[in-house]
Amino acid sequence: MRQQALYEAKQLVFQKSSGVMSTLSHNLRGYPFGSVAPYMCDEQGRIYFFISDIAQHTKNLNHDMRMSLTVFDAAEQGDQNEHGRVTIVGDGSLVSQEHADSLINKYVTLYPEAQSYRNAHDFNLWQLDAIRVRYIGGFGKIFWLEQNEWLQSSKQWDDEQEQSMIEHMNADHQDAMSLILKQYYNLADASPIMSGLLPQGFYLQSLKRNYYIAFDEPCDSPLAVRKALVKMTQDARASAS
Repeated sequence: MRQQALYEAKQLVFQKSSGVMSTLSHNLRGYPFGSVAPYMCDEQGRIYFFISDIAQHTKNLNHDMRMSLTVFDAAEQGDQNEHGRVTIVGDGSLVSQEHADSLINKYVTLYPEAQSYRNAHDFNLWQLDAIRVRYIGGFGKIFWLEQNEWLQSSKQWDDEQEQSMIEHMNADHQDAMSLILKQYYNLADASPIMSGLLPQGFYLQSLKRNYYIAFDEPCDSPLAVRKALVKMTQDARASAS
């Protein structure tokens, strides 16, 4: 039950692209301050924000590093409380320049519109490290997930290998990605692109939106990624025939 809750919480965070970032207001001391922000989640469960120095939430973080991110599955109708939500509570920190460049490359691939932010001088990458995570999957399905549960091991390939896999899929296998997108989201797009890759799954970008698709099980090598994608393509092709 607990492992299932952890899996569902992670999937929700991977699937969504923005959430409510909460910081502690510096101007209104002691009061919480919420703002909507896009984010990127890595395979370990760390959250990244590409935000401006002049934004109020950034000013708050410069005075107090405590923060949280709430991600939720918005109800199209009916009771919102029946839908899942995750709140990641932790500490924010500015990512060092040594690590920021490669992470911003991934962020811009996921969110191409952020390229203009990169050209500005006042945007920087911030990281949220979880201390505790609250997951509610609906009525009666409520868990506190601890830091050692939330944080996973790092991927078993480097950034160069990852970029090579993404470029290969985009150059040679758009037909396969089109089939997979159709099967999982019932979207017809002949030219989606892979915009992100994790051991747990990958992102396909279609009409300026990212769609997360989970692997059946986490991939522990580039070869495992290849095998998983081949199987998904075969399944999607069989389903379409």
